[in-house]
Amino acid sequence: MSNIEMVQKLSNGINAVENVTIETENGKHDFMMRPLSDGELTRLQVIEKKPYSMTMEFNPNGKRGKTSDNNEMELGMGEFTESQAEALYNAVALSLSVDGEKVTADDIRNMDKGIPELLFNEVIRISTLTEKDLSAVKSFRKF
Repeated sequence: MSNIEMVQKLSNGINAVENVTIETENGKHDFMMRPLSDGELTRLQVIEKKPYSMTMEFNPNGKRGKTSDNNEMELGMGEFTESQAEALYNAVALSLSVDGEKVTADDIRNMDKGIPELLFNEVIRISTLTEKDLSAVKSFRKF
């Protein structure tokens, strides 16, 4: 198999569209969803990690100082919550963008309370996401 054939084979994941039914108090709703690509997952990780701020000090030789003495990390919890929600909205929007339709994060953000989360559970399943992929997955893992 040539390299281009292998790339095409491994890219078919985003074309593996699946019919998903979620149930709300208003009844059952059907959606067509697809798995996330590796590139999309990388963009979601950037969104999710945006509130992290790390300061590192370097010694005169240009080497990093001792971790325990010179490095600091800041994280605003409100910003962290917003970034996880933004990653969730974007993940659902990407997964719902099938057959040439473009669903936006705003479309998902404006859904009734609880529906984005139900759809995100399906994105997790379809894309086989783990906590290593996105920290938001931890909140939705069913034990």
